[in-house]
Amino acid sequence: MTRRRITFFVHDLASNPIVRAGALAKAIACDHDVEVLGFLHGDAGVYEPYRDLFPYKTLRVPLDTGAVLRAIPRLAALATGDIMYACKPLVTTLGPALYAARRHARRLLLLDAEDDEWVTPRSSWPDFVWGDVVKGWRHATAWKYTRALHSLVGCADAVTVSTRTLQHRYGGTIVRHGPAGDGYDPDRVDLGDRAALRRRWNLPTVAPLALFAGVPQPHKGWPTLVDAFARPDASAWHLVLAGPDGHPDFLAAVQALGARCHVLGTLPHAQMPSLLAAVDAVPVPQFDVPFAASQLPAKALEAMAMARPVIATRVGDLPEILGEGDRGWLIPAADSARLAAALAEIAAAPDEAARRGGAARTWFLREASQAAIERRLLAAIDDAARVTRSLVAAL
Repeated sequence: MTRRRITFFVHDLASNPIVRAGALAKAIACDHDVEVLGFLHGDAGVYEPYRDLFPYKTLRVPLDTGAVLRAIPRLAALATGDIMYACKPLVTTLGPALYAARRHARRLLLLDAEDDEWVTPRSSWPDFVWGDVVKGWRHATAWKYTRALHSLVGCADAVTVSTRTLQHRYGGTIVRHGPAGDGYDPDRVDLGDRAALRRRWNLPTVAPLALFAGVPQPHKGWPTLVDAFARPDASAWHLVLAGPDGHPDFLAAVQALGARCHVLGTLPHAQMPSLLAAVDAVPVPQFDVPFAASQLPAKALEAMAMARPVIATRVGDLPEILGEGDRGWLIPAADSARLAAALAEIAAAPDEAARRGGAARTWFLREASQAAIERRLLAAIDDAARVTRSLVAAL
């Protein structure tokens, strides 16, 4: 096997796009050299849970169109790989990756899409026209620029995507992303004593626990989750929150649920396997909105890697990933009553929960593990390299 050097361009390393990019990079880091670089927008450093995953190369640049355009050559100059991998079709990633690839004729260019960047968050047509079309010229990742950049997608030698919705838009190969790195193994010896794990996190040792990790963004169905825990069916359950402890939604959940809500703060990615081993379920109540329909929630895959029962809504690829309910629980979107009922069912039928969790783990190993990611990525890279060699030979 030829050892390659692959440069990953990640959008705003201070935020969560590193979650998927990190999984892709880690999957091929054993057999290939990887480097991860990107802009930092704002004052924060690299995204805290993934801060120690790589020796990052960063440039701090405001998310201003002019500033980003001027910085693209500087970021591209930091790339030393023979393959450029743009993570997201944005000015901040595809721009410098394309610049770096075209400066050296033999560099391959790959593009990865994990979100539908065309979707506007505006709730009405007038708001969309005014906010996204008329205004927003100084925002480097504004909707108008992302749509215009779509014409450059064809410059990529290969495309990878996370979901079928994105495959319909961009083509390419579906690569499901599980967690980055090692440690997501429910059979680890150090994870066998669940009571001890719970004591480590200062969590109840007997009550059933459900985990929400990350930031409660609008598409993640946060109101549904909190309302479900307030229902009688879920009254025995405790909610564990791993994320920014000062977030207003977390504070409101503590006020609503009292002692049944436990906020642990933001945790390093390496600590998530032990926390997942300590809980009984992972709700993923995505709303049925276009952005969520194109997305693959990383927390669902992390739970599946650890054989934890997932409760997810019928949004996007989640029904397929959960085997129409054979590998987890599926509920309608925005249905807190069904979510509470699913939690009650998991608590009442631990053997069935373990069976579905085990089936989820089996699917994960086949479709979204580090080995599966590496296999699909290397196949896409090899195909792109063959096509490029054929084109060069024909000239």
